[in-house]
Amino acid sequence: MGATISFGIQKGGVGKTTTTAISSFLLAEKGYKVLAVDFDSQGNLTGMLTQQNIYDFTDHTVLQAVKEKNPIPYIHKVSDNLDILPAEDFLSILPRYIYRENKGHPAILLRETLEVVKEEYDFIMIDLPPNLGDHTINGLTASDYAIVMLQSEPFCYDALDRYMEFLQGVQDNTNPDLILGGILTTMLDARATIDSSILEQAKDDFEDLVFESVIRRKSRVKEFSIEGIQNRLKADRIALEPYQRFIEELIERVKERQVQ
Repeated sequence: MGATISFGIQKGGVGKTTTTAISSFLLAEKGYKVLAVDFDSQGNLTGMLTQQNIYDFTDHTVLQAVKEKNPIPYIHKVSDNLDILPAEDFLSILPRYIYRENKGHPAILLRETLEVVKEEYDFIMIDLPPNLGDHTINGLTASDYAIVMLQSEPFCYDALDRYMEFLQGVQDNTNPDLILGGILTTMLDARATIDSSILEQAKDDFEDLVFESVIRRKSRVKEFSIEGIQNRLKADRIALEPYQRFIEELIERVKERQVQ
């Protein structure tokens, strides 16, 4: 299948990292070979998937991989089918490297880096930071598909149009093959009327771009960030079920595009 998929929007706390982590975990459980790429200097994807301190990976991160345009020495094995290119907060200096030392095109560094190993993975999953800067441009330029995260609250909904414009800019300037994979609604509180109304408004505005799958708030999901993602108990299966439905939709959309 060989698809590179990024998760983003210019808002923090909307479930990007959790969705990237759990989706990577579940795809690996299904037998797909997955590389998770932490491209956010907070390193939360690294912490969640490895259950290690992010500073354990200092000098062995995606930043070094990008500088050398070779990820192989910096890929960390999480499980049989799941690897990660980790990050820690020195990744924040990427723009300085891009404009002071890099001699190539500033937007294609991550793409060139991942091309070295792309054929070895069924899915490469990129966790983007909550901004519209160089990290996000590089992540989207490296992607085949962009998943837009929509937390069901007004500020995040207001950011949708600008992120869509940003995606169009990437398509026009650095990655004409980028496909909008869809809009995923996250952290929905079924008890809040405004959450449901925002979801309905998104469906009215963006129609079938909105995934049928909806990620609702679950306390067990929060615990995964501390304990690691697990799929052993009934509570785990209940918490993971919406993500299972999402990746099934995602796989179907990728297959449909690849057939076209």
